[in-house]
Amino acid sequence: MTPVSIPVPLAGSPASVRRPENRGGVLIAISERERADFLPFLPPDGGPSIPGARGVAWFDSKRGSAEDWTAVLREFRPEVLVSCWTTPPLPADAADRPDLRYVCHLTGSVRRLVPRAFIENGGLVSNWGDAVSPQVAEHALLLALLALRNGARWRGYIRDLGPTHANPSMVLDTRTLFGRRVGLHGFGRVARALVGLLKPFGAEVSAWSEGVPTDFIRSHGVRPCASLRELFSGSEVLIECEALTPQNAGSVDAAALAALPDGAVFVNVGRGAVVDEAALEREAASGRLRIALDVVKEEPMTSASAIFAHESALFSPHIAGPTADRYQDCGRFALDNVARYLAGRPVLAQITLADYDRST
Repeated sequence: MTPVSIPVPLAGSPASVRRPENRGGVLIAISERERADFLPFLPPDGGPSIPGARGVAWFDSKRGSAEDWTAVLREFRPEVLVSCWTTPPLPADAADRPDLRYVCHLTGSVRRLVPRAFIENGGLVSNWGDAVSPQVAEHALLLALLALRNGARWRGYIRDLGPTHANPSMVLDTRTLFGRRVGLHGFGRVARALVGLLKPFGAEVSAWSEGVPTDFIRSHGVRPCASLRELFSGSEVLIECEALTPQNAGSVDAAALAALPDGAVFVNVGRGAVVDEAALEREAASGRLRIALDVVKEEPMTSASAIFAHESALFSPHIAGPTADRYQDCGRFALDNVARYLAGRPVLAQITLADYDRST
């Protein structure tokens, strides 16, 4: 595929913004499917939907070759790149390019796409920010409720015991979330969204996260714990939503999992690598815990994964992000950010170096 630069009528720039004449170009480098999901409302030429843009180019990231990608960056020289899951990684010299100044990512982590040096050298990067936290929290709540109701065993009950009219609640040992002790490992945006979702259940919510001040946790009506061990030992439902760092990889180890009470629910909507998966697999084999996972260390999860063999555990295919009907919200948020940047206004949901290092 030959990249095509599509000119957009000059919308004008505020007098306060000063940039060279070749600045203001926006390159949207995503696949046709991503375009349909995130930006279906944007006309082919970008039109007035991107105020301040001096030119727009679309690059089909699934059909374009590596040579096409290099060529479009060289020829169009975008100041702004709008990217998504399929966007090719930026060249190693991206940090030294005087033209590219802002990467507006439609989704989450940018580690695969943007060199760290790009941010170090003053380049701006943003992602979907808070836009998806409520949906991730919603999915965590769904997994917790399913695990409490023993959803992993429903099909087997219907198949084997339904005709006998055995009491399903007794056989499945169903439980409620009302009044439970819920622990949150992590206290970022997702955890804070969960606090609100848990309130109607009258849950006793506790949290621990490395480096998060206890006063900050307490200010959200949550009991801070002094350690990971204290959090796990006091939780009937433990929701894992801690950001991954080199320091905490595997920190949810055998001892931490063993601290959970018998019959406790363990949900992971954060990062699989935070957990010692061999230890988690042993817990799944024993049946002592009710386990519900949206993420694992080696993604994507397949039926060949060791833990997948345990029918007592629940799994979802890493879908705790935005639901398909909310992708357009992320697209509008991104284009608003592009317009903010081109108007010389602060960009929202900026990725700092600390954010970059915590992402995977």
